[in-house]
Amino acid sequence: MSLRTVDEPRLRAVPQQLSNMLLRRPGTAAGSAARSTDPPQAPPRAGNRGGTRGPGRREAGGGRREAGGGRAASEGRRVLRSCGVGAHMRRGPGAPGAGAGRGRGGAGPGRGGASGRGRGARSMASNIYLFRQRISRFGQRMSSFQLNVSPLKEPLGFIKVLEWIASIFAFATCGGFKGKTEIQVTCPSLTENKTITAAFAYPFRLNEASFLAHPDVNVCDVNWKSYVLIGDYSSSAQFYVTFAVFVFLYCIAALLLYVGYTSLYRDSRKLPMIDFVVTLVAAFLWLVSTSAWAKALTDIKIATGHGIVKELQPCNHQGVTCYFGSVTSMGSLNVSVIFGFLNMILWGGNAWFVYKETSLHSPSNTSASHGQGGIPPPSGI
Repeated sequence: MSLRTVDEPRLRAVPQQLSNMLLRRPGTAAGSAARSTDPPQAPPRAGNRGGTRGPGRREAGGGRREAGGGRAASEGRRVLRSCGVGAHMRRGPGAPGAGAGRGRGGAGPGRGGASGRGRGARSMASNIYLFRQRISRFGQRMSSFQLNVSPLKEPLGFIKVLEWIASIFAFATCGGFKGKTEIQVTCPSLTENKTITAAFAYPFRLNEASFLAHPDVNVCDVNWKSYVLIGDYSSSAQFYVTFAVFVFLYCIAALLLYVGYTSLYRDSRKLPMIDFVVTLVAAFLWLVSTSAWAKALTDIKIATGHGIVKELQPCNHQGVTCYFGSVTSMGSLNVSVIFGFLNMILWGGNAWFVYKETSLHSPSNTSASHGQGGIPPPSGI
């Protein structure tokens, strides 16, 4: 410990405390000096008894003074220690032990750094312990799997099964579609009509679907590969299919929770609330995605229908005549739109049954019981 760290007021009070202690000790030198100021007393009576006892008393007084001095020194060291002064102050700057004192003082920051590292290690160990406790609690909850099919008989679980099936039809009917559109081309150099075909599929990037002739020749001296359909509707189609896949996965997780962890779902306050929020968001996104996909499907039908003949530049050349042939039926795409709106209705209706499982529905139950003469609800702030 250096002199800078010592409390200065306490250090200034050390001499006064030492002086007071020395004055209280009758056997010390300071006490003897204090008594020397007292008026002189009468000398002892002459006699054999006084002469023989005088030197012994003087020796005893000297022993008491030495003992008193030792006690004063120890008392002084105790006061210095209580005031926070290190051992190097007592020895003085020139004492042989001063270097060792300074060495011990220099080791102070090292001990402080080691203590800081120790506190950091203890905090990290406590965090790891808490993390392991959470994992163990989660594992205990997951290990309490008990198959219970009774929720499937209730609207909460039964509607979730319908939503799961409807989501499968939604992304399957849209994501697995493949079609083509055909036109018939005639020109003076041909004796019969030639079929030009443009194939398209999910995700309906029509601007990448080029025309091909069978066999692969330049019909009427036109390179048909350089001509493509018009439009890119991949954003709406991919949004619809991706959302349907996510809903499919969420329905599986929700059904697993309903059937396997019924008590955990009923007793928890967070899980029903999360389920309720997800249900509302899903109903809204079904409306948005299905509406966007329905508009894109209408544009796809126009881009691959009869109007394609007017859009192709070779069909406007002199001597080349184009007729619309056929286009693949898009009944499955129409079904995907129907299932999209059906999912929106299912999720919107299921929101009420999920809401009944949340804590938001409990105040209405308590107020109803109070109106019927039951226990009144607790008064809030």
